[in-house]
Amino acid sequence: MPRSPRNHRWTLRGAVCLPGGAPRDGRPRGAAGTGAEGTDAQERRLTPAEALRLLREGNARRAGRGARGARRGGGGCPAARRPVAAVLACVDCPVPPETLFGQAPGALLVIRTAAHTLDATVEGSVEYGPVELGVPLVVVLGHEHCGAVAAALESRTAGTRPPAHLAVAAARLAAACRDGSGAPGDAVENTVRAQTDRVVARLREDPVLLPLLRRGELEVVGAHCREETGEVEFPAGP
Repeated sequence: MPRSPRNHRWTLRGAVCLPGGAPRDGRPRGAAGTGAEGTDAQERRLTPAEALRLLREGNARRAGRGARGARRGGGGCPAARRPVAAVLACVDCPVPPETLFGQAPGALLVIRTAAHTLDATVEGSVEYGPVELGVPLVVVLGHEHCGAVAAALESRTAGTRPPAHLAVAAARLAAACRDGSGAPGDAVENTVRAQTDRVVARLREDPVLLPLLRRGELEVVGAHCREETGEVEFPAGP
């Protein structure tokens, strides 16, 4: 059942309501003004398309080094002044999203869970980026050879309970496991992609994010990392 914004810590009814107060104009704290600083990509609020293009271009520079062999960190770039995107990734994705996307430290608001599963706390953490920081893009990032998905599928096939630390994640992966195991091809790969699609769909219906999505100030997209090359597959588009 969709959650009501009334029960949320954050709302979009006219102004952002968070500890410390909200901007008087009702804009998220990361939104840019109209002064000279608005000409700097880090000093203004990017559009969803601009943010997605930055990640595409950054990954194009990094792809080919391989996810496991990629150099850690932001490549010596100075720290970003505000995040350009929020990334919900898996705990065992072998390289930091900042490196995958060629971004400086602080340029991404990264949340990691087993197989990028959602619960109320995680969803609230994702909401924080667009609502409080003005992040225009949320990326749900799956990856090849996901250990959490493999464990969930194995326990499902064997009819056993997964290890305690994966039991909750496996329960949240049940629907994606049904989708993935019933499709032709590699069951782990199919399940990861099905899970990404399901999480994207849920975030697009999030009552706190929905007003931003409807106004075109936010986009939520799925992506998939190829482990051997470090290439990230993005949705079709500019």
